[in-house]
Amino acid sequence: MTRHSFSPFLVRPAFAGAILCLVGALSGCAGEKPFANINGQVVTRDEYIKALERQTVMVPGGQTTNAERLVLDQLVGNKVILAEAGKEAAVPSDDEINRFYDTQKKLFEAKYPGKSYEDSMKEQGTTTEEIKTDMKVQLAETGLYAKRLNIADADVRKAYDEASARNSVGLPARVQLRLIVAAPNSPDFANAQKLLASKTDFNEVAKQVNPMQLKATAGLLPEATPINRIGVEYQAKVQQSAEGVWFGPVDFRIAQNAPAAKAWVKVEKRLPALNIPYDDAAPLIRRELVQVKLQNPANAKVRDAIMGLKVNAKFEPTDPKYSSVWEGLKKTAKDAGIGKSGSEAVSGEAPSMLGAPTAPAAPAAK
Repeated sequence: MTRHSFSPFLVRPAFAGAILCLVGALSGCAGEKPFANINGQVVTRDEYIKALERQTVMVPGGQTTNAERLVLDQLVGNKVILAEAGKEAAVPSDDEINRFYDTQKKLFEAKYPGKSYEDSMKEQGTTTEEIKTDMKVQLAETGLYAKRLNIADADVRKAYDEASARNSVGLPARVQLRLIVAAPNSPDFANAQKLLASKTDFNEVAKQVNPMQLKATAGLLPEATPINRIGVEYQAKVQQSAEGVWFGPVDFRIAQNAPAAKAWVKVEKRLPALNIPYDDAAPLIRRELVQVKLQNPANAKVRDAIMGLKVNAKFEPTDPKYSSVWEGLKKTAKDAGIGKSGSEAVSGEAPSMLGAPTAPAAPAAK
């Protein structure tokens, strides 16, 4: 996240269901309990847990681990953070969590016009309650580090005022674009020209001509794009075009290293700037200040004190096989120097022994 700019902080929901199932396994309810029925055939919870254990996931730094380790890492990290935050009155109230949730929802739906925050989270396999549980940990971690790093409310207010002076609190004026993209001198290019010249509806042409990655949405880019991030080759034309107006063809690349293409560009929707008031922005500002301070080597002892608590956490599963998983995870972390001064800085989530996880990036319009 760019300093003092605010984009939707998406919690990582992909493993929310996995965490719940693993908790069930640790409490001794796996066995032969049914997990699902598929065409009349029962899949047991134990089968599901074993499949989860075999899944590999990528963690920061380009290394892989299995989902089982990742889930254990998150479970223990969350408990450590909440316990420490509780000692320092840094656990957020329900009202604070709800307000933070509402801010994320507002930012998400402003950035992705027409998409529901809740529906998008459901598509990723999570629920509002699970999202708020993750947010509770995020806010508790921020509050805990803010206290230990001596970040006062006055510091947060000053950072907010400075960001406001630069018009970088919230979201800038944006447009949502719809594209028709084709390689120059290709049959698709010629077909697009012919259809548009015959007054065929732009959206219909987008469905017919676009490459596969744009065809499903009829060329609509889900993310509303800030005007200053639009390619210089057509930025002025976008600024001058009203909603529903299209222009082109212009030079275009669907991705940074993709071959050159041509595009017709339609301004689907124009969106005004979204300003976030101080009370709503404060948790995000505070989180950024924490992240910046944790990058300073002088604050390594603060970060490593939390990481050390996690590395040395007492983990007692009801199924003994998970003890070896945890011990292996701890050994890997200790061998990497996690919890000792000089180890890598913590990201904006509960401390991880697998790396520094970040929120999934929203797709950027190019």
